[in-house]
Amino acid sequence: MNTTIVGRHIKIDDDTKKFINNTSANFQKYHLDIISVNSIVSKDEAQKTSVISFEFVINVANLDTIVIKQKDKDLHKAIEVAAQRVAKILRRHHDKITSHDATKLSKAFEEKAQDDIDK
Repeated sequence: MNTTIVGRHIKIDDDTKKFINNTSANFQKYHLDIISVNSIVSKDEAQKTSVISFEFVINVANLDTIVIKQKDKDLHKAIEVAAQRVAKILRRHHDKITSHDATKLSKAFEEKAQDDIDK
């Protein structure tokens, strides 16, 4: 998994980079083939208030690109909320893949016939 961190109009310190890397490393627990995770931090100053915008762009094999944007005044809070949203999407996709039990029709009939014989 390739991880990139980009800061637009803001300087990102080492602790924040480490926090983002640890957060994006947690996405591996869903056992999906994640190709890359791009983290984009930007600072928007509008109407005398500065708002920090955080964005995850995740490329997953056999799935479209997942883009999550989160705005907040606190960078760490924006990262945590965005990570929760990404985890929800990845968890749902993982559950969809694992719960799809494609039992062949012939096997289902064999099991039913075996149950009828046993009775």
